Amino acid sequence: MNSTAYPSKYASPKGIFTVGKTRFKWYNLAEDPAAVSPQDINNAQLCIENAVENFQNKEDLGFVIMHRCGEKYLLLVCTWRSENELWESVYYDGSGTFEVWDRNTIHLPTYCVWEMGIVYHESQSWKKFLGTDRTETHQQDYLNDIFEGEV
Repeated sequence: MNSTAYPSKYASPKGIFTVGKTRFKWYNLAEDPAAVSPQDINNAQLCIENAVENFQNKEDLGFVIMHRCGEKYLLLVCTWRSENELWESVYYDGSGTFEVWDRNTIHLPTYCVWEMGIVYHESQSWKKFLGTDRTETHQQDYLNDIFEGEV
């Protein structure tokens, strides 16, 4: 039996990112949060602003996980569509710019062990929101309920 611990990463909230009518909680996820550069964040935000999903015109709430994997990134863009299901678009930084990760297959990867810490927090936060009358105050409460820590 291997007793070596699996390495941890750190989830670091970076505020609210607004694209048109959609508001996202932003999380950086990395072994070293300082390794996520402002330029890389800017490139990721431009990707989301110009996404085919057209977040500009959908009034929605969700979260983004910018996951540094070695020297590259996975960018997980998640929205709730005001319901109880989590919708997701996945991009990767394969050539210096973020591109859609074409996952057109039957059985596909979802969240890794590090991302699941954030996703679990967000699912609990959203479930709490669903139990409200969903006013702007409750939306703001959801957006203010962030996770930070080791995963």
